[in-house]
Formats: sequence, structure tokens, C-alpha cells
Amino acid sequence: MASSSFSHKRSFSDFQRETPAVSKKVYDAFINHRGPDVKETLAFALYDSLEEKECRTFLDDMELELGDSIPSAIQNAIYSSAVQIAIFSPRYAESSWCLDELVLMLETKARFIPIFCDVKPFELRYLDKGVYAAAFAKHEEKGRFGDDMIGQWKTALHSSSLISGYEFNTSNE
Repeated sequence: MASSSFSHKRSFSDFQRETPAVSKKVYDAFINHRGPDVKETLAFALYDSLEEKECRTFLDDMELELGDSIPSAIQNAIYSSAVQIAIFSPRYAESSWCLDELVLMLETKARFIPIFCDVKPFELRYLDKGVYAAAFAKHEEKGRFGDDMIGQWKTALHSSSLISGYEFNTSNE
């Protein structure tokens, strides 16, 4: 019976969205990304480059310690970062964690820098078709997330698309 408490996988959105009591900026930058897409490439390279320039940067694999509550640690890092960086990749919207982090990042009103990796900014505005359409159809189909949550994600993506950022194309085209 005790093992059933471990079978329910909680998502980042299961935790309350309360502003943590963070009085000072602990991190210079927070990097939001979908791990399977860009962690081993762009996210690690960006982290290393920022750290080399003595910018204290939060990247989950590099900063989380054993025993940390992942949602709490991420939320605290978001609220205690001076700059928020989101790396949008083709499968980014499949991750409810990424989308929840994005909403929080934009709520902080900190400087926000989008990086568009193999996606174009306009693709974040047209979510009923294009690169993120299948991910949102799946989120809506599962019924795991309410209309309010999905609406917040879509608004955050749309807002992000209107902010000047960097574009990268990793193909040889």
C-alpha cells in the first residue's frame, strides 16, 4: 500500500505557484530547456560559457543536489535569477515542466532571453498548427491539464515569441 504513493508521477504544475521568500538574486541566469532536445548540446554549452564569465547559472543537472525537492529548487532558482533564458526546441511544448517553468519565468518580470533552436519565433504564436500543434493536442486530449493551465502556456509561448532573442538552426541547410 505504501508503494502506491510513489506510483503517481507529479508534475511541476501540481505544486502551488507562490512566490518564494527570496530576498536577493542567487543566480545571474536560469536556463529553461527540454533536456532530451538540447541538454547535451546547447544547454551545457551555454551553461559553461556563462560560468566561464563568472555568471552564476542554474541548469538543473548542474545545480540540483541529492535530496532536493526538484519543483521547489527550480521555483526558487527561477525567482532568484536576474535573467531568464528559455531554449525553445521542436519538442519543447511536449514537456509540461518546461511550460510551467516558462509561465513562472515570465511572471518574475526579470529580463527574458528566448533562444529559438530549430524553431522560428512565429511558430510559438500559431499553436493550432505547426511544430507545437501535436504537443498541445496531446495535452488537451489527456485531460490532465485544465483549460486555464493550457491557456497560460499558450499565452507564455505567444509572449515569448514577441521578445527579441537568438535563432539557431542546427541543420546544414
